[in-house]
Amino acid sequence: MRGGSRVVKKAAVVGNPVDHSLSPDIHSFWLNEAGINGIYTKETVKHENFGSFIVNAAKKGYSGLNITVPFKEKAFKLCDVLSETAKELGAVNLIIFENGKIMGDNTDGQGFIDSVIEKIPNLSFKKNNFSILGAGGAAKGIIHALCKNGAKNINIINRDLKKAKDLASSYSGIATPYALSDIEKGLTDASFLINTTTMGMKGGPDSIEINFSEFPKIICFTDIVYNPKTTSLMSDALKSGIKVIGGIGMLVNQAVPAFRAFYGEEPRNLDSLYLVLENKMKVDHND
Repeated sequence: MRGGSRVVKKAAVVGNPVDHSLSPDIHSFWLNEAGINGIYTKETVKHENFGSFIVNAAKKGYSGLNITVPFKEKAFKLCDVLSETAKELGAVNLIIFENGKIMGDNTDGQGFIDSVIEKIPNLSFKKNNFSILGAGGAAKGIIHALCKNGAKNINIINRDLKKAKDLASSYSGIATPYALSDIEKGLTDASFLINTTTMGMKGGPDSIEINFSEFPKIICFTDIVYNPKTTSLMSDALKSGIKVIGGIGMLVNQAVPAFRAFYGEEPRNLDSLYLVLENKMKVDHND
């Protein structure tokens, strides 16, 4: 029995802060659609309490957890078993409790890939040139996933050139680092531009300005920011006739394997979910 089962399957997103996380909305929607007797909450945990929270979570009835900032690297160190992706990234966003073990995975990068394929089903990662804005954890996950999917040419553009160089060094022959002051060079041959930073996000730093008309090879701009739905960079790209993909797809797609692991079923009605999330963000925006 699903809906009538006495066993409540329990999961949560853990971070600090997590107040504005949409993960509970995503999982609660899918739980309702599938008629599963389950709950999904958000847990704000202090840095000094994170380790004990993870170690004791299974005893408290959690089947698994999503991990968000700033704990992905800490979570990695607490896992008994790690996926190959998690090992390569040194960070975990998904924990499953199984047979007394803490299992760790990282679904961020593939979530991005799946969100792009949703919009451009026949995309060849091998034939496109990618430029990445940022060199943090999100950039690391996305570049890793791009390479796994065949990308051969990636430019990393970052304010701190050393961070860009450090990240590029892991992908020798594929990735080239550029300082933000050299953004024109980093965008010259790009067909795909990806913002992996928080600039333009509601409550986040202001966005840089890009005159997309100066870079005619760019055919698509993707932004991992999902609130607002259309960022200022997305608006600028649209004005130049460039296809844009917002961050809500990555958020939803990285949650798919988590829901499957937590509750043992496939998520349903993704199109309806996107509408629910967009409406929620509109309400929040007007608060």
